[in-house]
Amino acid sequence: MTHPHDAEKWLDREDRVCREGRIQRLEWLASLTAPAGNWLFPGGWVAKRLFEETQYCFAYGQFMAATVLGMAYVERTLAARLFAAGKSDLERANISALLREAIALGWCDEAQFGQLDRARRLRNPLAHFRGLGQEDTVEYRSITQDQTAHSIVEEDARHVMQVVFRLLGNDAA
Repeated sequence: MTHPHDAEKWLDREDRVCREGRIQRLEWLASLTAPAGNWLFPGGWVAKRLFEETQYCFAYGQFMAATVLGMAYVERTLAARLFAAGKSDLERANISALLREAIALGWCDEAQFGQLDRARRLRNPLAHFRGLGQEDTVEYRSITQDQTAHSIVEEDARHVMQVVFRLLGNDAA
């Protein structure tokens, strides 16, 4: 943008072109929302902001950001719950260790663990560099699945959003 008026034009165009998609994504997110009136955020203010910004990114079609932020919310929430349960040795553990501990404590069953672990595996190639040709990259999946990269990252973000809302539902009061 080279001129201040360009910003306004850009936003006007964005609203014309993307508004319907944002509405559809927000309606889908609303369908995932727990019916409780109050949500708890064991990870504190940062967890709450991660949750809110994850929704915002998803609604605006920023699917990679939604995936990465959503998993940051999951990781922070699991770590906070484990810390509250007396597992202070896991305070700085990675998501894999947190997931293993959650299943060991019976906090999730094998199916839930599988969904959480899949979300972790979808996030990793976005957050950590992969060389060309690695099977878990968006590019590789796009070629081998004959899908656009955009549709893959949207599908991945939808999976992560389901995991996020399921975890949030566990904290509904």
